[in-house]
Amino acid sequence: MASVASVASSAALAQQGAQPADEGLPEVQVIQKKTPAKKAAPVAKKAAPVPAPSPAPQPPQEAFTEDVPELANSPYGAMNSGGAQARAEQSAQTPINPTQLIPQNLDGFSSAATNLTPEVLTERQPRNLNEALTRVPGVIVINDDASAQHGGIAVRGSPARRSRKMLVMEDGHTVNLALWLDPSVHYWAPIERTEGIEVIRGTVVTHGPNNNFGVINSRNLSPFGPDETVISSAIGFTRSKRGTFRPIEEVEVDGDDVEIEYGDPVSRKSSTDVSGRWHVHTRQSLENVGIVASYTGADVQGGWDTERLRFNDFYGAIGWKGRSSDLVVSSIYARQRDNYDEQNFLGGFEIEGAGSEDEAAAIAAGLAEQQFRQVGHCKTCFAPAAGLNTYTGEIWRGQIVHNAYLDEDTTITSRIYAQHHRRDRYQLFNFASDPNGIPGDPPEVEDGDDGLSNIELGIDSMFGRLRTFRHIGGELRGEWANRNVLGFRQDLQAGIRYEYQDMTNKNVIGRENEILRDGDKGSLTFFDRSLDANTVSAFLQTNIYAARDFNVVPGIRFEWFEVGRRNRVVAAEEGEAEFEGDDLEIENIDFSPDPARESFSSFNALPGLSFAYSGFKRTTIFGGYHRGLTTTVLRNEDFPAPDEIGDNFNIGVRSSAIRGFDFEVVGFHHRFKDFQYGESFSAITGDREFGRAERAEITGVELYGRLNSQPFTGGNLNFFAESTYTYARSILEKAFAFDEDGNIEADYSGNHIPEVPFHVAALTLGVENRTGNGWRWDASVTWTYRGSFYTDAANTPYGFGMEVGEEDPGEFEIEEAGESGGVPDVWLLSARFNLDLGNTGASVFIAGDNLLDELYITDREDGMKPGLGRTIWTGFKYKF
Repeated sequence: MASVASVASSAALAQQGAQPADEGLPEVQVIQKKTPAKKAAPVAKKAAPVPAPSPAPQPPQEAFTEDVPELANSPYGAMNSGGAQARAEQSAQTPINPTQLIPQNLDGFSSAATNLTPEVLTERQPRNLNEALTRVPGVIVINDDASAQHGGIAVRGSPARRSRKMLVMEDGHTVNLALWLDPSVHYWAPIERTEGIEVIRGTVVTHGPNNNFGVINSRNLSPFGPDETVISSAIGFTRSKRGTFRPIEEVEVDGDDVEIEYGDPVSRKSSTDVSGRWHVHTRQSLENVGIVASYTGADVQGGWDTERLRFNDFYGAIGWKGRSSDLVVSSIYARQRDNYDEQNFLGGFEIEGAGSEDEAAAIAAGLAEQQFRQVGHCKTCFAPAAGLNTYTGEIWRGQIVHNAYLDEDTTITSRIYAQHHRRDRYQLFNFASDPNGIPGDPPEVEDGDDGLSNIELGIDSMFGRLRTFRHIGGELRGEWANRNVLGFRQDLQAGIRYEYQDMTNKNVIGRENEILRDGDKGSLTFFDRSLDANTVSAFLQTNIYAARDFNVVPGIRFEWFEVGRRNRVVAAEEGEAEFEGDDLEIENIDFSPDPARESFSSFNALPGLSFAYSGFKRTTIFGGYHRGLTTTVLRNEDFPAPDEIGDNFNIGVRSSAIRGFDFEVVGFHHRFKDFQYGESFSAITGDREFGRAERAEITGVELYGRLNSQPFTGGNLNFFAESTYTYARSILEKAFAFDEDGNIEADYSGNHIPEVPFHVAALTLGVENRTGNGWRWDASVTWTYRGSFYTDAANTPYGFGMEVGEEDPGEFEIEEAGESGGVPDVWLLSARFNLDLGNTGASVFIAGDNLLDELYITDREDGMKPGLGRTIWTGFKYKF
């Protein structure tokens, strides 16, 4: 059985890709060795005029061999795949098979990267992929759901909301909903079927778009791995704080005196909510065929008392390997059924007698914080029917990958892939609605201005946002290694990809008091738009062995796309609704727009250049520049929409040259034009508002370090300290808000980019032990720090509502005191203990998150949302 508790130095090396020091380390500690010498062949006959070769391992030059190099979770299976596998184990550039994002060993790799191996994942026992990434330098995680299915990942100062700025992949297949139309992430692989996570945080040309900040790839179980069957289960206990909420109706100010008029109090007791996860998979092989079958399920408590996150996930793969080619067919089907929405705590009230808007805002800030503390995790205290709000996901994803090994130096990889993702959300219009009784009449349509229509509807109505995303594509990649070009030995790579994608976007309204559930189409459609994209991507890159220990990797990426849309029903601001007395009104609905397809196209050539110098002992100096393209959310954008282009620079060093100490330091700088950002507020129909900055800049540094005692003390025990720190100064250099006439309404230049904390850090202290007969254990504690950040371009301070109206002198209507503004920083404490029960194949663990039970704001999306309360997980795994 694989160890549940990896030795500390091994875990650190696995993550950073550095080599272990020879002195003082027992042999069992080394889990990532350089490719054996027999696999590194002389290169003289192919590169006679070239100086002494780089130390990166080279494929054998002799005839095909059946001794295939060992590559963890390898996507290669054929007998003659040794050359491709050797380059996928260690190289200055990315492997040719897109299933694998980075080389397994990062010595000599030309970009900042992290490899979370199975040993590291087993040691950390993360409950989901977001949690696994919290200790990766450069990565920022802002969760708004406990199962991490709804995005929340950022790298190097990019906004984390829905991971829209990231290229997020699973075995090289993008999981962004519709990369060219709406790149949001709403479902990612469960950690139980993930055998590795790879992160590039720097120069990348071979993958894109959305490659300005980096790329993240989760690796599923490969059918070419060892035979095994695994059963695991875990149970979690989450403390949800609930107190007495006193809604504020009116505030009167008289000089220094402030009198508050409260409504009826609502009381709820704190409780401990139970969560569960369960998993089974088997991987078996028969001669040259291997199969993987996996099932994972979860029912997890969220941050609000009304919030439950549920999924059932099925994954299967079959692999065939011959002498000179191999083939993998894989597919997933997943079904989400969440009680989840984006309506959070607002806390509106009236203030009379304040001398100015600033004074009213200051009072509102204090009261909003006070009310949030009262509410805790009790959403039913202020939104009694919020449990009716639901999110449904139906995901099918599949791909076929074929490798052909023409010789040891030439590999052709081809793949076809497809995805269908339906995500429907049903939500109450009114924040405090409580539909009950017999459904009433349908919404009433009335004539408006300019041939448009208005809709009158009851305040206790629900709406649905029904969206379906599809894509299908094919890609061909080739690698021609050890070629002599212009007097230098080079490993050339090239690829081309075509992808078609489309999405439908429909908003519907139910009757008053009608409860809409999955599959309901409502009684009236007030927004209906479809979008599609034809895209072609290509790249050319080469790894030049410029001198001994020095590799230069130039490349260029091409992105062409044509985006089209058809409008069937269009509402201003996708259906902005306003209160009219006791009713709601949606204005300016066009039920018969021109349905003709409108479109625009774009082409970008995106060059890149990186380098790696590995002439120092167990140390790589790397850096580079690349131009990237980030796709944007187009469902509400006017056509044509500008391209978001970034110029990205980074330089760094990774090393394990100091005995017992591994580290990585990287500085980075990003410059963007036409940078799209999201706001914390939405239309009342729940669709987020977006803005654009003409220019934005991000500058920062990311640090990683790990110190191990075992190289000095020997023995079974290893004490370790591991830390990461990321500083990202993210600024809107030139950004304005415009009114309907195109005049500047607000100047945001110099403000912080929304959703980006400047500081993120983690410190872990732990001990690991390996004894005889397979008994292994480890224990550690981690302090994570997430700095404060703003959630709107105006950089509204904490508690200062965006909607402040003044009807009469001294009378202020604070409509949404908690909607926008700053999110305070927070320190969180977690711990874990893992134990392998000898050679039985069984292991157990116990882990705790937010152990000090901090009540904190995790994010602001239509109000303040609390982070998960103290949660204790315990479980087992049996492998046979």
